[in-house]
Amino acid sequence: MRVVVCTDRIGALASADAGAALGRAFVAARPGTQVAVVPIASGGPDLALALAALGDASPVVRDPGAAHGHVHHDHVHGDEEPTGVDPHSTSVGVGRALAEALASGPERVVVDLTGLVTHDGGAGILAALGAVADVPLDAGAGALGGLTTLDLAPARARVGGTELVAVVDPSELQDMLLGLRGLTSRRGRAAGTDPALMLATDAALGTLAGALGQPDAPGLGAAGGAVLALTALGATVMSGPSLCSAVAGLERTASLADVLVTGADHVDFASRGGDVVPEVAALGERTMRPVVVVAREVDISGRELRTFGVEVAYAVGGGADLGSAELTRRAAGVASSWTW
Repeated sequence: MRVVVCTDRIGALASADAGAALGRAFVAARPGTQVAVVPIASGGPDLALALAALGDASPVVRDPGAAHGHVHHDHVHGDEEPTGVDPHSTSVGVGRALAEALASGPERVVVDLTGLVTHDGGAGILAALGAVADVPLDAGAGALGGLTTLDLAPARARVGGTELVAVVDPSELQDMLLGLRGLTSRRGRAAGTDPALMLATDAALGTLAGALGQPDAPGLGAAGGAVLALTALGATVMSGPSLCSAVAGLERTASLADVLVTGADHVDFASRGGDVVPEVAALGERTMRPVVVVAREVDISGRELRTFGVEVAYAVGGGADLGSAELTRRAAGVASSWTW
């Protein structure tokens, strides 16, 4: 039997360790079972760990002040607070981290924008990389309204031949930057922002987009519009799970498997286990392989699971500090029911 395990964090275990623990349960259930563990993560420190475990040496940079893990800034769910419109917020922190990573001349840099709370269209990133304009680029969207000239040459020279990959929350991959469906409108309406401020901020971001020669498109409104600046520098935009999948060649590996095993800390209908579980579920549909979910807590019916491509989900329990040996032990029953 061939099993591919690609799970999110479970308990105290990041993807690679959680996957290895689940893999051991399958091997113990039937010796000789072939298990491939593919680390996969959405963003934050877990993304850097997953890429390193996959043997990808690309530097992963993010704003030092960004929240850990991924945060749905524009799409408010449950008790999350809308971020509103902050015309003074800046992405200069992630720009400085990127500039530092570029100094060593790497082949590729992964720019993790998950958890980034800003609203400047990536102007701060451009400033940190040396772009020159007739207005401050590191003072937020509020300073961009009078922009008439912008020289990207220094920033492009800093990037050189390095491939840039911008990682955003999967829920933001279709987000527009401008207009009624754009970044400012979404955040402003959710937080009850003054319409005059919303109009001025949207116009300022439109001015920046015009100076960059970037027509609005799905995804440019992700991460406070930071994607706008990075796209102008040639970056590819994708989610963390998609990046890990591409690095690992997961599509081909999955097509050779008998079953795909994924997991998360908690699975319910609203979250669907976060970003990793839906990615693996979609992979299962494309490769026509059954997808099994293992989580500490499961609050979703089998019927609801099947609406997004999951065969069954198992709750293994345990506390937030669930460790490797205990996860293997708790997953023994799951493994036994899927080995033959």
